[in-house]
This record gives sequence, structure tokens and C-alpha cells, in this order.
Amino acid sequence: MATKIITIGRNKSNLVLCFLLIAYNFFSKYPFLTLRDLSWDEPFSAFYAQFSVSQIIAELVKGNNPPFYELFLHCYTAVFGISEYALRMPSLLFSCATVGFLYYAGTRLKGKWVGLFVALLFAFNNLQFFYSLAARMYALFSMLVAASIYFSILCYQEPTKKKYFYSLLLVNSIMCYTHYFAGFVILAQVMAWLVTYNNKPFFKNIFFVFCINAMVVSPLLIVFQQRAQGFVSSFAFKPPYPEIWKNIIMNLINGMEVYNSAYTFLAVGLTLYVLFVLFRRKLDFKNAYYFVLLFALFALPLAFTWYYGNTYPLFVDRYYLYATLPLFLFFALSISTFFKPFGALWVPLFFFHLINIYYHQFTRLNNDYMLRHWQDASIKAKELQHASPSSIILIDPLWADLGFSYYYDRTLFYKGNEYNKSLGSRNVFRIWSSDSLSLILNQTKTRDIILYCDESTAVDSTNNGNYRMLQRRGYIKDTAYFFPLCTTVIKFHAGDSIISK
Repeated sequence: MATKIITIGRNKSNLVLCFLLIAYNFFSKYPFLTLRDLSWDEPFSAFYAQFSVSQIIAELVKGNNPPFYELFLHCYTAVFGISEYALRMPSLLFSCATVGFLYYAGTRLKGKWVGLFVALLFAFNNLQFFYSLAARMYALFSMLVAASIYFSILCYQEPTKKKYFYSLLLVNSIMCYTHYFAGFVILAQVMAWLVTYNNKPFFKNIFFVFCINAMVVSPLLIVFQQRAQGFVSSFAFKPPYPEIWKNIIMNLINGMEVYNSAYTFLAVGLTLYVLFVLFRRKLDFKNAYYFVLLFALFALPLAFTWYYGNTYPLFVDRYYLYATLPLFLFFALSISTFFKPFGALWVPLFFFHLINIYYHQFTRLNNDYMLRHWQDASIKAKELQHASPSSIILIDPLWADLGFSYYYDRTLFYKGNEYNKSLGSRNVFRIWSSDSLSLILNQTKTRDIILYCDESTAVDSTNNGNYRMLQRRGYIKDTAYFFPLCTTVIKFHAGDSIISK
């Protein structure tokens, strides 16, 4: 099947425009690189990256993500260290590479306007902005998905060039070892492949890519099956509520105003295009592969997780982060196709109008994205312990320990399997249950206590229960320091009833 190919390889104007887009993406995000504390799951990446390669791979069988990002970070941090700046710089560079892949993928689809449009949508996206500055695998995964889309387009347009198929195989394999949602990307490519039987070279070559890819990632399928039940049992979550679709889509595209404008453009364009096709009595199927591929890429994970939403806690915006990329490309391709018969001026006008609305919904890092203030809270707890050398620090809940440790004493991250022992040598203990708290109190009588809570002290919180246990055991609250977004540090003195025992 003949396919129109837009040559971009040595086009200097494309190279210059792509460079400018990448430069904008970098310099608009760079000032925010170390603005917020290392928080949420970022310390986990930094900590496990310090393990040996064999230990990181061993974590695969009990972790919720494949190990490629931690393996990359293991090599990277051995050279550049684990400062906030060093840990987040790769994600920023991955996002810059994503801009490049999106620009060239869009240009291959429909020309410069589409490439420019989708690259700007990515650069102005709130979620992508935040995760471009997070030391997690999500920026890398988005880059790999963008690269996979790009090489899929190249393979389809130039099916006799084996190097594109080799590149797609390599990217897809790394992608699968970066995040389990890569399975949806492969499935979307298989679905799109089924409509390309007329393109014989592509149909045959991509089939072998899928087969080899399946063999390469087969160990992951076994691990994923073993982990699925444990993953579910380790989370307490609420089933999806009716508005969850709307909220996820709003997060993906910066808000309702953008959604309304895009929906209007698509509805009007589709109506006009259908009328045009009926009048001309000719329907063009040459873009069927692109439409199926891009639609399935963002629709499959949403449909799957909605279906299993009462069993699996998967309605988390960062899991769908990559879906913004095919969504942008699908919208741009649709608008370009629907309005092309009515004059070349309509498409750039619609793109400019939507970019303007989209940009005005661009919030960069608002309060929701600043997350926990672990640094100030950890430093305060350390100061209180320094003022009372015999005191102990209790970390509650259990998973807050790495965020605390990163700012309390960064050398703890290099302790590996000795981490818990090293915490104890500094009189720092993690609370994982009321029984664990009781055991710690029995062993540390008469000592002052500094309770580090990475959760609000609401009535129904775990911390509140431990807070009350300390009071029942005779500890007297001295001072409390509240930090924005949940973190609290509370100093307790050992009461007379404890000392007299």
C-alpha cells in the first residue's frame, strides 16, 4: 500500500524548530528542578538504586514496578550522586527527548503544524510538567512511549528499512522493563497491525518484532502474575466513583475549558467531514493504522482499569501520564483530517486557539504538586533530638522513613541491607503497628520522644491512634510543629508515671 512520506531527516527548518521546542521545554522547567522537597516515591527510587545490580533485580519479584529505571539510576548516581538536582535531571532530559519524538512523530503524520502543536501541548501540560521534575520512572516511560509511536510510524511508512523495526524492538523491550502499563502500548500496536494486511512488508516485519518482543519480556509476565494478588492485598482503596473518568481526563488535558474546546472542534470537524465524504462518495482509509493505534493507546488503559476498578487500585493519574501523548497526536491528526478539505487555514487557526486556552490553564507547580515538606520537618526533628540527645524519633507511618532519612542523614541511603540497623543506632525507629510502638516504648523507657508524622492527626488516622497511645502510656506533649501538607513533628516528655516505674 502506497503511503505518503514526509521527509524530515535533513530538513534544517525542522531541526531548528525541534531544537527551539526542546530548549523551551528545558529552560521553562529547569528553574523548578529543586524547588520542592524530594517526596512521595522519589526517595524510594534513590534508595533502591544504591543496591547492587543483583539486589535491584531481586526486588523485581516483590516490587510493583519493573527494575530498568532503578538499574539506570544505579549507574547514574554512582557518578552524579543523590542530590535533588542530580536525581531529577534525567527526568528533565527525558522530557526534552519526548518533545523531540513528539515533534517528529507529528511531522511524519501530517506536517510541521501537527508536530509543533503536539510538542507544545506536551510542554504546557500540568501533569507532564510535574513528572518531568520527579525522580521516578514516569518521564522515562513517557519518552519511551513517544519513541515507540515514532518508530511505529516510521516502520509503517518505510517498511523495507529494517533499522526502524530494530529500533522499535529495542524501545518496546526497554519500555516493558520500565513500567507494566507498557503492555497496553504493545496491545494497541497489535490491534493497529491487524488493519495493515495490505501493507505486506510492514505486516510481516512487525509480526516478527512482536514475537521477539514477547520472548524478551516473558520473564516479566511471570513476575507480574505472581505480584498481582499481592499488589491488590497491599492497598486499601475505594472503588472508582462516577466522576473519576471526568477527573482523570481533566488532569490529563489541563481542565474543563480545554476539554470543551477540543470536543467542539472534533464534533464540528467530524460532522463537516462526514458531509464532505457523503457528497464526494469517497472515504479515504489510508490513515486507518494511525487512528487505530493512537486511539487504542489512550483508550485501552482507561477501559481496562475502569472494568477492573473495583478490584485494582489503578485510578492514579501518573499511571495514565503516557496517555497524554497519543491523545495529543490523535486529536491533532483528527483535526487535520477533518478540516483539510475546507482549506489549509482552518487547521493552524484551530491549533492556535486551543494552544492559547491550554496555556492559560497551565499552572506549573501549584500547591497540590508541592507535596510534603519533608525537609523542614526532618530538620526540625533532628534539631529537637540534638537538643535532647537521649530522645528517640518515631517515624509514622512506616513508609515515611525514606523521605525522613534523606534529609535527616543522607548517608543512610548507602547502607543497603544495614539500613534499619543504622536507623536504630541513631535512635530512630519506624512504627508499623500499635504493637511495634508498644515494643519500642517498653525498650526505651524514660526517654523523650519525637513523633514524626507524615499524615494529618485526624481522628481516624493511624498517627492519631499512636498519638493517643503515647498519652495513655504517660507521655506528656510538649510542643508540636505543623508543616504544610500533612507533616507534623510532636515532642513528648516522659511523665513521672513512666520514670517511677
